[in-house]
Amino acid sequence: MAIFHMSFSNISAGKGRSAIASAAYRSGEKLFDQKEGQSYFYARPVMPENFILTPKNAPTWAHDREQLWNEVERKDRRANARYAKEFNVALPVELSEAEQKVLLTNYVQINFVDQGMVADVAIHRDHPDNPHAHVMLTNRPFNPDGTWGIKSKKQYLLDKNGHKTYTKSGYARNRKIWLTDWDKKEKITEWRHNWAVSVNQFLEQKNIPDRISEKSFIEQGINDMPTQHEGINSKRYARKEFNQQVKHYRKLKAGYQNTQEKAINRGHLNTLSRHFSFNEKRVVKELSHELQTYINLESLDDKRRMLFNWKNSTLIKHAVGEDVTKQLLTINQQESSLKKADELLNKVVDRTTKKLYPALDFEQTMPAERRELIKETDSEQTVFKGSELNERLMNIRNDLLTQQLLTFTKRPYVGWQLLRRQENDAKIALKATLTIHGDRLESLTHVDRGLLVKYSPAEQQIITRTVKEIRTIQAVKGLIETQYHEVLRRVFPDSEITDLPMIKQEQIHTAIMYYDPALKPCDSRTLKAWQSEPPKVFDTREHQQGLAYLGGKSDLLQIKNRQLQRVLKHDGTRQLFLGECQTDPKLKASQIEQIRQQLQQRQAKDDQYRQKQMKHYQPLNYKPVRPSYYLKTAFNDIIMAALYARNDDYQREQQAHGLKETEWEMTKKQRQHQTRNRHEDGGMHL
Repeated sequence: MAIFHMSFSNISAGKGRSAIASAAYRSGEKLFDQKEGQSYFYARPVMPENFILTPKNAPTWAHDREQLWNEVERKDRRANARYAKEFNVALPVELSEAEQKVLLTNYVQINFVDQGMVADVAIHRDHPDNPHAHVMLTNRPFNPDGTWGIKSKKQYLLDKNGHKTYTKSGYARNRKIWLTDWDKKEKITEWRHNWAVSVNQFLEQKNIPDRISEKSFIEQGINDMPTQHEGINSKRYARKEFNQQVKHYRKLKAGYQNTQEKAINRGHLNTLSRHFSFNEKRVVKELSHELQTYINLESLDDKRRMLFNWKNSTLIKHAVGEDVTKQLLTINQQESSLKKADELLNKVVDRTTKKLYPALDFEQTMPAERRELIKETDSEQTVFKGSELNERLMNIRNDLLTQQLLTFTKRPYVGWQLLRRQENDAKIALKATLTIHGDRLESLTHVDRGLLVKYSPAEQQIITRTVKEIRTIQAVKGLIETQYHEVLRRVFPDSEITDLPMIKQEQIHTAIMYYDPALKPCDSRTLKAWQSEPPKVFDTREHQQGLAYLGGKSDLLQIKNRQLQRVLKHDGTRQLFLGECQTDPKLKASQIEQIRQQLQQRQAKDDQYRQKQMKHYQPLNYKPVRPSYYLKTAFNDIIMAALYARNDDYQREQQAHGLKETEWEMTKKQRQHQTRNRHEDGGMHL
């Protein structure tokens, strides 16, 4: 799993270290030290991957490793001179070698090279389980003309008359003023935090669940014992033995927690079993064995989430050519058993609800809401009554809607476009194979058993693989389209959603996610009111929190408002958020514009990387927009007619509005006619 390890140190003459020798050891190259008149070379079993990154004003010789560090030692001749700053960082093993290099390069470029440092990077892969990088950084900046700059300057301490002050020994009092902040402790803390953020963003883009943090377990609120980085020095074996003890302790602790969870699950099972019939108890036992979990409301929800994520990742593996037949078979069997368990528990929940809450209207509640109600009743051992029951149901309904929004992909429309292009290419390739034998794509819809006999084994393999690929793509496309339709139909129950282009559905969905996260049915008058004066969704404090996160100064988990978290994750709602921030008089427009530029640069780099990795990828970048303009575009007259196609009140309003416009045009023409006649005869024409 991904781990956080980043350590900083200085390479200085005061400790008897050499910049040339250090660079030679890390790069695996033979380098000549001009000052000492000797070469340094350290043979390595696996040659490191080396490269040098330089700032804009650096001279051309800075790309030469040997000349670079000889120039550094020539410039800094003091006995305690610090030649370079170095950091060692562990690379995520979940990423490929190319992805590790991209991640590291982007991080070093933004955090060090863009600030004026030269970075000498060496990636070591001596052990497959321990990919890491050594990065040597220059301590001295460059002047605009490419010459070495100064690291610090002397400032004399003056008296109230502006004259120098002196010590008893006769020396002028002074202090050193650093011209860069590269040696501050706060800067190292910032670099460590930025590395954790960069890794987590990259892992999120690759749909890898692991996350890292630069904070200690205590700072994160984790009640566990951390391991130590083993390294390669003389204390390695002692640390390794300590880590084995920690792992053994964690194993015992996990076993104890597992035993506690089993006891709790048995308690829930016993609570529900009072409402099971004899035959249902037998079915529960069989399904528990098949699903390898206890049959209760909590465990089935966890199992459903696990299967959902597993199936999605398996379909993606299948789309890129991996054989996942066994996994899909297991998933289908588990889903079938889960469906049976769900149906059984729904019966038990309905039976229990009728006994505990006889006044509850079943037509006004969904099965999922009744399940959550019984969960809370079991956990608190309380039967809710009156207003408390209504409040519980309202909170349950809001939580379920929130969960549905969270399952939506981060960039659904971009994914849908990519899948559509992949599907078209797959169909073109399949048609080319079928045309050789005079068949058409439609003939595969109802395949006869002997249809593929005339094809060669290689052609049969191509057809089979392509058909599987098309089915997988269509399944994932259907998942995205279903989510759009489910969300929009809740808000616009009288709409003709399927008639709208996908780009329009995305625009409407973005507006609804921002202004109506509870997915309440929305009438046309509300939309008209939004267009004339968009509602303020967040206050100034939340605006500042969101801008701090977008500017990289805080973590998303520090924001307590869940709706704000969701808004900041989605590209479209993020632009609406920035547009709302612009209307806040307490915020500076320059700060918002700066953050916009940072987001555009970050998005451009991400899109560049995706275009290299994915054949059909095309970026969809939301332009800066004011909420009022966006709402008028998303809900224009044509879209409004589609959203309220089956709404009688809306149709009557439109007809009445049309009649008023027609009457106004007629009276306008009549007035013009009367005015013209008055000018012609000098009076009113009858």
